[in-house]
Amino acid sequence: MQLFWSKGYEATSLQDLLDATGLSKSSLYESFGNKQQVFEAAFTRYFDVRTMRMKERLEQAASPLTFIRECLVSVLDDTECETPRGCMLVNVANEFSTGHPAVQSLVQRGTQRFRQVFEEAFAQAQASVEMPPTQPPAHLALYMHCVMSGLRTQVKSGLVRSDLLKVIELIMASLR
Repeated sequence: MQLFWSKGYEATSLQDLLDATGLSKSSLYESFGNKQQVFEAAFTRYFDVRTMRMKERLEQAASPLTFIRECLVSVLDDTECETPRGCMLVNVANEFSTGHPAVQSLVQRGTQRFRQVFEEAFAQAQASVEMPPTQPPAHLALYMHCVMSGLRTQVKSGLVRSDLLKVIELIMASLR
């Protein structure tokens, strides 16, 4: 997963996979079938783990909007890296676009799972009167997904942390 996340599908060679897994070529093919299937398993693992962590963070957050802000700020962690890798979901969506139906289906599934967590957070924020119920939680979750994708892209493009923090504050202000 880490290898595909860092390098992308096309740039990850069979030898890279063998080195990363410690498997022989025959064992890799026996376990997964082919490079595409290894990738699909790794990508599914990515959004399974990320969704689980997001749900845990929502449960532990001081409030739903605190969770939202923490998600936005977490994007900035990549500004500390020499080569930011961004969000694997965004990277895969950009690399494959709509050209590969099996991967497109995985992108849609991952997107939906992330949006469900955000939708729950916004529903909780509205129920607790932390924010007004002026927009349906599903619409806000879509907004959040788009914002997060944009922020991750800007981090990869080299936008500085202080500028990104200003954007995050504007986003948070728009939610209240």
